[in-house]
Amino acid sequence: MTRIFNFDDELQESGKQILNIHSDLAEIRKEQRRDTDELENLASELREIYSKVGLSPEFNNNLSPQKPNDLSTFTWDDQLFLTHNPLVAEARIKAEIFRNPELLPPLSGLDYAIVGISGLAACIIDFLIVRIPKDINYLGKFRQEGSSFTGWLRTLGTDDKNQLNPFLKWCEQVCKVPYDQSVNSNIQGFSPKTHRLLSLGHDPLFGLIFGILDILNGSITAFGTNGSLQIIKTFDPSLTDKVFSPLIWIGHIVSDVCTKMGIPIPGWAFLQILQFGSFGEKGRSIAEISKWMYLNGYDIRHLVTMSIPVAVIEIIVRSYHYLSLVDSPDKLQGSIHSSIATQEIARIESNLKLHKMLFLAHAVAASGNALKVFAYGGNPLAINLPQWIFFLKESIKIAQTVSRDKTPEKLIHNRKKIDTEWDEIRSIQIGRLSALDTNSSTYFDYFRTASQ
Repeated sequence: MTRIFNFDDELQESGKQILNIHSDLAEIRKEQRRDTDELENLASELREIYSKVGLSPEFNNNLSPQKPNDLSTFTWDDQLFLTHNPLVAEARIKAEIFRNPELLPPLSGLDYAIVGISGLAACIIDFLIVRIPKDINYLGKFRQEGSSFTGWLRTLGTDDKNQLNPFLKWCEQVCKVPYDQSVNSNIQGFSPKTHRLLSLGHDPLFGLIFGILDILNGSITAFGTNGSLQIIKTFDPSLTDKVFSPLIWIGHIVSDVCTKMGIPIPGWAFLQILQFGSFGEKGRSIAEISKWMYLNGYDIRHLVTMSIPVAVIEIIVRSYHYLSLVDSPDKLQGSIHSSIATQEIARIESNLKLHKMLFLAHAVAASGNALKVFAYGGNPLAINLPQWIFFLKESIKIAQTVSRDKTPEKLIHNRKKIDTEWDEIRSIQIGRLSALDTNSSTYFDYFRTASQ
């Protein structure tokens, strides 16, 4: 029979190819076994090296094929490469060098406790002692009790009939000033009750400038309740009064402190410029509210009362901070033996910690005062002005801290890091090195491990 198709040659050729592939696969298996044996030998050598050093590495000895999508395919050799890769190490070093220092130093649990105690104490004092300047029927429906401490301050310098004591009377008679007018038709709102508020010579701070100028010029410098500033000629003091104008001004201020209306809080007259706003049921402006507050006892005597919570915070926090420095001999020794740069950085960190604690304590007290104003039905007399001023001051310091130049701190931090690493290297016992193999890679691995 004659064959139409003859596949013998093709089948023979395919059979040869299959045999070649089979032999290649067998060779690949042999190579895999050899690689496996080599890897196991390397693993054994590494175990031996680590055992000499005194370490116990955890290697994955399962060298059998794993699933391609299994993330656990990283064996001990991959892990070793990732851990000791020079590129990775360089990246870590750069990250450590350029790492920004903390904006504010951390506080311990005791630090937070001191902050909380001082802030809470200030809130309690604000509610129980400061209160408002005097008893008032706010808005005709809220009967509110005034501060007994401010009431006691109002009794100083006067007798039972509210007459000034002899010394204050003498100051009042001797220290006559041209700006001490109780009525002036040229100044809007100027009256016996408001003349100390509106005339800048009666300001306990800025009066040192305007009061002396008025004595020298024989004039009165005052704001009207419409916000206009006016300078009006009154009378010319004697040459002696002009020569001793600072003493004349001080004597007159002292005599006015203990009067019924007292003298205003420093800078309070300048609020007459703020002729805007509509607050409360009567829609008063800021200038009108400040005038109403002064007429209801918000003067320098109540300022002293309002300063008590602030003083409590400052005394508690600053005393604790000082005692924490004295109680740390390491910091004292460091300040004596360290370089000037290190001392300066330590001083900066100490101040940052102090102002962070003060900021948090004043924030607690300011929040308590906001709650107090709410509890008093929005009465502005309940505002603790010194507390908010100190909170604003510490807020500004914190803002300056965040935006400060941190380059010197980076340099000192890196210097300390290098010193620490060198101390660890120098602390290595020489006897332990004799147990190591003389292979240079072993020494490298040992020092690298010891420095971590």
